[in-house]
Amino acid sequence: MIRFFFIFCLFFFGFNLFSQTSKKFEKEDADEHFAHHNYLMALPIYKEVLKKDKENSDIQYRIAECYLNTNLNKVEAIKYLEFCSKVPKFTSEVWLKLGNAYRIGNKLEEAKNAFEKYKELEPKKKKIADREIEICNNAKSLMLNPVNVSFTNLGKEINSEFADYYPFITQDESFLAFTTRRKGQTAGRVESDGYYASDVYTSTLEKGKWSKAENIGMKINSSLDEQVVGMKPDGSEMLIYIDHIDKFGDIYSSIKKNGSYLKYTPFPENINNKTEHSASISSDGNSLFIVRAEEKDAQTDIYICRKLPSGMWSEPLKIGDDINSIYNEDFPYLSADGVTLYFSSQGHNTMGGFDLFKSVWNQEDNTWTKAVNLGYPVNTTDDERSICITPDNRVGYVSALRPIGKGDLDIYRVRFNNVDQKLTLFIGNVELGDSLNQPKEFVVNVLAINEQSHEEFSFATNPTNGKLVMALPFGTYNISVTADGYAELKDKISVSDLGLAISEEKKNYKLKKN
Repeated sequence: MIRFFFIFCLFFFGFNLFSQTSKKFEKEDADEHFAHHNYLMALPIYKEVLKKDKENSDIQYRIAECYLNTNLNKVEAIKYLEFCSKVPKFTSEVWLKLGNAYRIGNKLEEAKNAFEKYKELEPKKKKIADREIEICNNAKSLMLNPVNVSFTNLGKEINSEFADYYPFITQDESFLAFTTRRKGQTAGRVESDGYYASDVYTSTLEKGKWSKAENIGMKINSSLDEQVVGMKPDGSEMLIYIDHIDKFGDIYSSIKKNGSYLKYTPFPENINNKTEHSASISSDGNSLFIVRAEEKDAQTDIYICRKLPSGMWSEPLKIGDDINSIYNEDFPYLSADGVTLYFSSQGHNTMGGFDLFKSVWNQEDNTWTKAVNLGYPVNTTDDERSICITPDNRVGYVSALRPIGKGDLDIYRVRFNNVDQKLTLFIGNVELGDSLNQPKEFVVNVLAINEQSHEEFSFATNPTNGKLVMALPFGTYNISVTADGYAELKDKISVSDLGLAISEEKKNYKLKKN
């Protein structure tokens, strides 16, 4: 308890504390934080110590490791590792870490050279180096053929300066649940790794905008670490991972009733009898995908369970090699279609760390298709851990580190631009002058100009009755309605891209005579 309080105080007062009282902190303090994987606290102390001993390669190496193990700025590790790589007889592992830092910084050729050097120094670890070189080649190939996507940061109503991640939405894109390690959560404490304990937060779509995210409440959040790791497409059931002190790695279920989620209950022992990390449940509740490891730090694979006629779950069955690789898999997400499985993996043709993949279930021969990488820039040379997709495959939600972020991991909406975009129909009539004496012929032009892209859409009324039909994709439009002998009428229309498409809206115009 004292140690947690000490860490909390350091975190609360900020990193400036170290520069003001650096004499009170020695390398031993940083080493203790480092040993507990508290890289956030170890880093500023190591940097203060380095000021007194700038040629200390061991400190430089530790600083690099701190950067690589946080989301502060992993590319910063490069200069410290380059320094260490020039020190005679320094550990050969520096080349492996330097190669990873180069790759994350998209310096792929430099990364490959570093891995070649590692292979030269450690011939018995040739397989590791060759895999890293293969990953760099994957990255180069995928970056040369980017997918057409657009990223939208969900903004300050959802994201914070702390880590926000594992987003899950309902199939109608009206409800969002995610995990956060922000200040002010239920536990009210900082973990041994220097971050606040994790909580589940939610938001609802209101008038085309996400409401301010709120703590889901104490029926799910507690003094423990809670993370949302799955959700039914209709939002009726949420899957929660909870980190207990006495039991690591279990999946729980929380059912939604009367608009609120009930106290979670654990899945049965045959589901939770190893170390489980994440899960996904089908729309009908009859299929469950779990990620399991034999023990805490062992390799993870994806398993499937089926609901038996008795209502019990079958024993988990490991999915085949088209999905599971010899590396780690995580975060299965079964699409609303019931056959498309999205997941993350360090295997297959990843371009670095965990990448996002998909595979489709062939119902005729009971097989999964070969895993397909979702491509760059959905995937990057760093980790991408989870994604959920709308039923039309047009939109996904991910957490990512991007230059436009609020700090640490942020939640983004990814639009796949090559998928047909939804349209909203505006149907109404145009009246010319006196409503009781309409002309026999209507010659009316309507021009809609997208404020952002400046794309123009032209429409004309039915010449016999003035009926108007406009089909517009998402965006904000400046509308101009014109007809000879009548004053121009201007309007503005906003079409939201969030949620289900609005099939029809009424829109009537009346022009006055000049």
